[in-house]
Amino acid sequence: LGVLRNYLDFLDINLKSMQLEQTFSETLTSDQMCAFSTISMNELFKQLRYYWGKLPFRIEEYEKYNKPSDEYNLLKQQYAHLSIRTWILAKSQYEKCSMNVTHGLYFYSADCSECVEQGVQLDELNRKVRASGKEMVMFPIDFYMGEPIVSNLKKYYGINSTPAIIINDGVFQGRLFAAEELFSAQNTAGAGK
Repeated sequence: LGVLRNYLDFLDINLKSMQLEQTFSETLTSDQMCAFSTISMNELFKQLRYYWGKLPFRIEEYEKYNKPSDEYNLLKQQYAHLSIRTWILAKSQYEKCSMNVTHGLYFYSADCSECVEQGVQLDELNRKVRASGKEMVMFPIDFYMGEPIVSNLKKYYGINSTPAIIINDGVFQGRLFAAEELFSAQNTAGAGK
């Protein structure tokens, strides 16, 4: 019960924080909103560092070869919530503030034969994006996670198989995508549907 209570407290604090930030953002000019979004995103990255220290670097690889514990699953849920929140903020900055960022979500599953290699390709994509002078915000999400936001995102983007990647609103799914292919397509959202 203690673990569940901590998780519910975590969600409640996050929801209240999001509501306050949204209310504050509505009082700002466009330029001020972009500056505030940058501050918010940096703060979320600080919060995510905790999970980066606790969870395996390559979640999809870990889950393919290990049986996750209840504590691991709870950490992964909290991480997914913060990751999606950070992705939404990065998406907003990209669209409203013309930020030089590539944003995305990576849906994986333990039963996916290509997901470990897709993770390797996304690591390479990250290197290519950063070398081109952009930032990349990409988060792994368990395809089978029973969270309503995950289900809604899958429905909205038509995600029905793994590996699946959303990059700048372009959807790439159903097979392994090479880093070079994703790098070329990152500026043409929707090309991989």
